[in-house]
Amino acid sequence: MEEDTRSLAAVITHTVILGQATIMSLVGNSFVFLSFYRNRRLRTITNFYVMSLAVADIMMAMCSFPFQVIASGLRKWPFNYNLCQFAGFVVQYWVQLSVCILALASINRYFCAVKPHKYSVFFTRKKTIISILVVWIFSSVQILIIIFAAAIIFKWIPNNLYCRATFFDERLERICYVGFACLYIVPMSVVVFSYFSIYRVVRQHNIAVVPSLQEANVDGIARAQEIKSSRVLFAAVVGFFICWMPFIVVSILDFGFRVSIPSSAKSIYPLLGSISSWINPIIYGVTNRAMRTEFRNILFCKKD
Repeated sequence: MEEDTRSLAAVITHTVILGQATIMSLVGNSFVFLSFYRNRRLRTITNFYVMSLAVADIMMAMCSFPFQVIASGLRKWPFNYNLCQFAGFVVQYWVQLSVCILALASINRYFCAVKPHKYSVFFTRKKTIISILVVWIFSSVQILIIIFAAAIIFKWIPNNLYCRATFFDERLERICYVGFACLYIVPMSVVVFSYFSIYRVVRQHNIAVVPSLQEANVDGIARAQEIKSSRVLFAAVVGFFICWMPFIVVSILDFGFRVSIPSSAKSIYPLLGSISSWINPIIYGVTNRAMRTEFRNILFCKKD
């Protein structure tokens, strides 16, 4: 087991931040759930992606963060081997799942803004739910195939603050970490392409997207409401980029190309990643008036 070289101040700081992430993720994403339950108007096609992200974040807050908090505070992994394997899988699954859901949502936004005449063909409630379920299953299968094919063992690494994948062969380790990076880069490329296309279309035509959709078909009003959700998902994408890109880049440099990274710096990136588990409910509250109102009603126990 790797020795914990963190100072006492670092241990306290890391443990508090992870504990705060656990609580805020559970509370914030529970607010998202309650908002959908209480307000039928929030149950739009786009918001199914929001709900899926909330489920993924709660999964992380329940199945990995609590163990990370305890292990960080005790400066060792006090649980059994199988729990470390499970927690390590959850971390990989959570990140992969989140980025794939964001990619799926960006495709939805692309058709809504750029190809509105095809939107209703590809995006109904039933098709959206099925596509989300496929992403959940496909993401888990992807991760499990890599884990078993590469004989990955997850071990608690104090400076990384989570059960990290370890390998018996150094060459295989480099290949797998580059592979993990590709699993994130491909869907994020889809996100970048989709939102760039939306921006380009709106700018070139110099018209409002909502009116154009209203004239396109009889479902224009509903579609106009859908397009307003683009800024919510785009803000979630920006938040994900800010939280996870440093972690992904450092992982590639450290494990893929053996660039020396200071031990103290390695703890910063997982902590940034933990922020993504609770930042989304804040983004929803800031950018979506209906959800902000519902959050306020829940907080003060008000009925609709």
